[in-house]
Amino acid sequence: MQADSGMSFMAGERRFSREAWNDWLEECRLLAYRRGAGTWTTAEVAIFPDRPGQLQLFDEERLERDPDGDWYPGEHPSDANVWAEELLHFPRTADNIPEWMWNIFRAEDLTPPIYNPELQSVDWKNRRRPVTDKGTDFSVEPAVIDPSLEPGVFSKISKKLFGA
Repeated sequence: MQADSGMSFMAGERRFSREAWNDWLEECRLLAYRRGAGTWTTAEVAIFPDRPGQLQLFDEERLERDPDGDWYPGEHPSDANVWAEELLHFPRTADNIPEWMWNIFRAEDLTPPIYNPELQSVDWKNRRRPVTDKGTDFSVEPAVIDPSLEPGVFSKISKKLFGA
């Protein structure tokens, strides 16, 4: 959830910037992340001057349409590239990628990043990156995946083709 940098909000007597707001939401996402299961994708936040606010978290994209059924300005469904970046940062096993997200990947013919629980990594575009309790570790250079060294199906194919 991104916000314009020039605006600020009030919570009680305290003001905070959009940047602080986005940082707080990103910290909440990091804290909610579970390896292979992912984290929430959409938040709805309500701030009130005279009572505690509300934070609702969803594992779906929630967008509203105007009364004519059109998207509000600046709002439109995210494409497969956006969701691929989401899964690269907060990887999920194939079973934990929701059907609505799979439908977007299929419609755009994009293979998503997948969490590999055996290697505690995220595999995508023939690259493998380590995953921590806070998501993908981008401080480490990704390793190139060599199919001949992969366990399971890749290993069997390699042996059949190359006698290795």
